[in-house]
Amino acid sequence: MELPTLLKLLKSLKEADLFKGGITSLRQVIKDIGFVYKKINKRKIIMERTDIALARCKFLRKAKNISDWNKVVFLDETWLNANHTVGKSWTDDTAQSCTKVPEGKGERLIICHAGTASGFVPNCLLAFKSKKTTEYHEEMNYEKFKDWFIGLLNNLKEPMTIIMDNAPYHSVQVNKPPNQSNRKSELVKWLSENGVTADITMLKTELIALVRRHKPPTPTYALDEMAKGKGHQVLRLPPYHCQYNAIELIWVQIKGHAARNNISPPFTANSMLAPLQEAISNVQPEDWSKVVNKTERDIMSDWDRDIHIDNIMESSLIISVTDSDDEFSDNSDVSDSAMSERNKIYFFKTF
Repeated sequence: MELPTLLKLLKSLKEADLFKGGITSLRQVIKDIGFVYKKINKRKIIMERTDIALARCKFLRKAKNISDWNKVVFLDETWLNANHTVGKSWTDDTAQSCTKVPEGKGERLIICHAGTASGFVPNCLLAFKSKKTTEYHEEMNYEKFKDWFIGLLNNLKEPMTIIMDNAPYHSVQVNKPPNQSNRKSELVKWLSENGVTADITMLKTELIALVRRHKPPTPTYALDEMAKGKGHQVLRLPPYHCQYNAIELIWVQIKGHAARNNISPPFTANSMLAPLQEAISNVQPEDWSKVVNKTERDIMSDWDRDIHIDNIMESSLIISVTDSDDEFSDNSDVSDSAMSERNKIYFFKTF
């Protein structure tokens, strides 16, 4: 694979006798079919990995059938650093006009909350000081999150769809099947508890084969079962697709407010509680309604896009560099959008 440039692309197309214009015309054509010259998002490559694309497909298939987006709960965790402040302000470069916030990140406040199109779920803010300076997920364990999640369920007054990601503390399994790293005694115990005859005299290879044969096709998560017991359902986000979680946009609003108001000492995690609570109170129901509507549109659009691309991949519209110029002479009814998607695929195949 080569990184595409206008010069390389122009040379390739001219050699294949597929384009007769110059580099300026080619630049316009590329823009017209949807390409933009910008920093490459490497997450896009991971997002199209087969297993992740399949997870996205499963999520979108379920999400597109949600009939009432007012009955969807979005939850997530984030953080605020004690020294979180605006990156730019008016200054004459004197000490008097510079921010008093210290350098570095400072102490960290870990935050968890949930909301719907009507606003934050009442009485569901969790915020505590981090004792570490590394990844904040390390300090949110299953027991802590489970207690918060039970409180969330108790505050929901009607059956809801709860959208959340697959963080380890979200994903503790019920009756989790053992694997190669477990001891033989653990394998035998799990098999016996699940009605499979096994004993310690069997080889580990045999026990692993029995586990694989009898384990459930899909995992059962403890939190999902708790939600189901209260009349709710959990819908899990595909990996690397945080754009389907509306609360991510609310976090941006909250962090922006906290940054603009974090101007006076002491700069500690505890002192961030006041601007955090003020920022949360400033988020209006219409703010939540907007981000939920945007999330719904993105989900519907991405489902249509995946279907569209799948149809293109199965159609005769994909050509190779050896095809003739009049490949589409009999396809006058092909839409502009289909041609655009076909051209994107063609350029990627070229490079």
